[in-house]
Amino acid sequence: MFLGPDGWFGIDVGPVGSAVLYTALWLFALHLSKHSEAAFPADAPLAERQRWVSMVFVLLIAIHWLNFVMALRELGAEADQIFNSASRAFGIHLGMLVVGWLVVSGIVRAANREAVQLDERDLRIQHAADRASSGLVAVLIIALISALVMQPGLLTPWLRPLIVANALAGLLIAKSFTENLYTVARYRRELA
Repeated sequence: MFLGPDGWFGIDVGPVGSAVLYTALWLFALHLSKHSEAAFPADAPLAERQRWVSMVFVLLIAIHWLNFVMALRELGAEADQIFNSASRAFGIHLGMLVVGWLVVSGIVRAANREAVQLDERDLRIQHAADRASSGLVAVLIIALISALVMQPGLLTPWLRPLIVANALAGLLIAKSFTENLYTVARYRRELA
């Protein structure tokens, strides 16, 4: 899904290659459902396991979003339409990733039914992760405004309404990824 329109290193893998890739992803999800304990560290609490899953899926969404925004820039006037050739593919991939995320999260939650949902340490880590990710978003917004002021000619192709709207969505993706990454790193650091 994240290989883009030109395939892998310029080679179009076609429908057979895409079917093999999707089959491998579904087999991985099935394997994870049967052996979910092997996918995570043994001492990982449920909140950390959920953040690992979220981090992987948000990373995949970020890769798709980046391909989508790059494709929008090259569409020209067609990029101003909500339904264009790039948005349709992105919508399908995003939908599949969200469904996969829900399935895998449900599998992880079901495998850890007896685990404590959240304790004081989990809440403390979540609040720290939220502060860190909010700080990153603030820095990114300041960097984008500075780049716009300093290099307006360079950023002109990016200043189409839907590209700007998708850039704002990208900030939310970056915030979510940072929050998950910070949480996982903090759990690992505290358990070390």
